[in-house]
Amino acid sequence: MKNNKRKNDAVSPVIAIMLMLVVTIIIAAIVSGFVGGMASTSEKTPQIVLTGTYSQANGMVINHAGGDTILFSDTDFMTTPSAAMGTDAAKFAWVVDRTIILDPNNENKPIYNSTGNYFETTSFKAGDTLVINASSCADYKEGGDAFDNNIPGVNANARILWTGNQKSEYFGAYAFGNPQNLGKTFYLDLSDKTGKVISRASIKIEG
Repeated sequence: MKNNKRKNDAVSPVIAIMLMLVVTIIIAAIVSGFVGGMASTSEKTPQIVLTGTYSQANGMVINHAGGDTILFSDTDFMTTPSAAMGTDAAKFAWVVDRTIILDPNNENKPIYNSTGNYFETTSFKAGDTLVINASSCADYKEGGDAFDNNIPGVNANARILWTGNQKSEYFGAYAFGNPQNLGKTFYLDLSDKTGKVISRASIKIEG
């Protein structure tokens, strides 16, 4: 009887430890599965190839050259002069107003209707093209004539609002419409609402 009691006393702690290990492993598996499920359902950043052209005479064209479909409600287009225009180029970044971005596949309507506050075109998919008329691209006037700053543009930060002084020369150096910037480049970014760049295109300024 004594021997049996000793054996039982020795086995009981071992069984308890094994049960604790099994419970711990099960809990770890459940937590791991839960975390893995959350990671798999998290929204991934879309990937697209963005290209474009810019002409001082004809305006701007934006192409979706491949990749995921993106929603205009979740993204913005932004232009930034390159350093070739000056050392302060980054200060002239500008979010392009959706009301001047036109969809040729939808009767050249703006992608966003500001009157009704809704999107005429909701998404941008591979093969799609958007255009911005030359009048909406205007950011430079010979002689430094002032612009109406309420009119949207592709680089309104660089518009010359002063005449015949150093400020007009400084701002004009970053204007895409400035004849002196022919052959230089600027950047067109597609970014999400947090400002994270999804895709960037380097665009050469043509005549």
